[in-house]
Amino acid sequence: MISADRFLASKDVSEGAWLEARRSGVTATQVSRAASGPGGFETVLGEFLEEWKEPDNPFMKFGREWEPHIAGDLKQRFGIMPNSWTIAHETSRHFLCTPDGLSLDHSIISEIKTTGKDWGEDKIPLQYRRQVQWQLHVTGAEMCIFAWMQREERDGVLVPMWWEPKTIEMRRDEEIISKLVETADSLWERMNHG
Repeated sequence: MISADRFLASKDVSEGAWLEARRSGVTATQVSRAASGPGGFETVLGEFLEEWKEPDNPFMKFGREWEPHIAGDLKQRFGIMPNSWTIAHETSRHFLCTPDGLSLDHSIISEIKTTGKDWGEDKIPLQYRRQVQWQLHVTGAEMCIFAWMQREERDGVLVPMWWEPKTIEMRRDEEIISKLVETADSLWERMNHG
């Protein structure tokens, strides 16, 4: 179980506190992008120094609108509760993540995506696989239910292509996690000391 003090801030309670908490360490999105190579690493560093703003476009809007529906489906099917809390690692408190869902016993997380493509189990983009592995490391969970909803445009409006999201189970991969920890440590060192 994740102790209460590891739940740092909720975007639903205070977006300001949530943004501040995210700046106190390395997030899943950051470590995933930084692990893509030197260019990604430097981009993450540059963005860390700027004030973070959530991008907005029709695809992001579709994701925001449909994520609660997908989360509700995962709650019904898998017993995973929606989550908006940034969580810190048990011992490395600067390792952070905000999984989209968390089971009551904290052994399973979920990650929700909307996409213009139907990925299939072997087509999940690498950056999302890294993101999930980081979340598994930070939370200590054993498995992630990765869910995605494909969108399409009809009469100028983005709509879902299916009635419910597609899902796969992602298990911990300690080899990937080990590489991500190395990347996160390097990233945090540079974030704090240039």
